Amino acid sequence: MRTMLLSLKPEIFELIRNGKKIFEYRHQFYTEPVGAYLYISKPIQKIVGYIEFDKRIDLKDWKEQYKNNVAVSKRINDYISRNYNYAMPINKFKMTTEISLNDLRNDLEKFIIPESYYYLDNFIELKEYIEKNIHFTNEVVENNFQTIHDEDICRKKY
Repeated sequence: MRTMLLSLKPEIFELIRNGKKIFEYRHQFYTEPVGAYLYISKPIQKIVGYIEFDKRIDLKDWKEQYKNNVAVSKRINDYISRNYNYAMPINKFKMTTEISLNDLRNDLEKFIIPESYYYLDNFIELKEYIEKNIHFTNEVVENNFQTIHDEDICRKKY
């Protein structure tokens, strides 16, 4: 499984952490399942957490699947109009110990905060640093996608 560093806003991180957000929506994303260490933006500015994403879902496929459900179709169209193309199911969230932005900048000569995300395969020194300094805690959220409820598709409010 490929691994990335994914940047999230603190409020999105909390929704994932408490299990309310089960899909991440993006303009583009890798097609296969992927793992992601989470960099939380200001004011947190730390790597703290890890997500296991399943294979992405094309919103156009959902649009076809839910074409007879007016409310869901409207939400899907709204997401597409805001330039989201894919939903990534969040199979598992794992809380980790923290690595601060200061530590990253002090310990790594060329650390760059991801604007959205980047693959750690392209940043071997960073990948090894994270793997050495991050430890998983007992806090885990697992999502079951055997049944996806209509209200889970392109949610507007959490």
